[in-house]
Amino acid sequence: MPEQPRRDFVAACRRAFSLGLQMSTGGNISLRLDSGYLLVKPSGLSLCELEPDHLLVCDGEGLVVQGAGKPTKELRSHLAIYEARPEVGAVVHYHPPHATAYAVSRREIPLLTVHAKRILGRVPLVEAVGEGSLELASAVGKTFAAPKVKAALLAEHGIIAVGENLRKAQNLAELVEECARVALLSGLLRTIPLDGDK
Repeated sequence: MPEQPRRDFVAACRRAFSLGLQMSTGGNISLRLDSGYLLVKPSGLSLCELEPDHLLVCDGEGLVVQGAGKPTKELRSHLAIYEARPEVGAVVHYHPPHATAYAVSRREIPLLTVHAKRILGRVPLVEAVGEGSLELASAVGKTFAAPKVKAALLAEHGIIAVGENLRKAQNLAELVEECARVALLSGLLRTIPLDGDK
């Protein structure tokens, strides 16, 4: 297979790590290849450790057809999205702290900026039904079956975002975390009296 998808994949992983979207060995990415196979992050490796030859190629059932290692346990959710949305070319899943704070509180992120409202519209919450489970995959697939959904919160877990390509999916994940930061900070500001307030 061409090397460019692997390089793009690793670049996205390192960018996510450098921006603090994901620490340790959590989080995962998948990229739909022209062949119909998926390029997938293996389990147990940090985003900052990944090299192009670490990546796995999986078929539509999630079986490894190239590479050594075990695919991410969230691959079922990725596959459910690809099945529901043929136009999606990449899926990213991270645990960024501000957005995940909303996820563990089971609260949707208020989209307060004009560009967030325009680009995201809404970031729905998918209820917790078991990490890596078939039930979670089904719930994620149903959520993303709505064509306007570009990103979602996974309760008690993190975020998942999709795009026509990896760059667009990554940009949306970054925007979700930005929205969470803005919402939290604006909430704090509302508790601080302005000059002249009594």
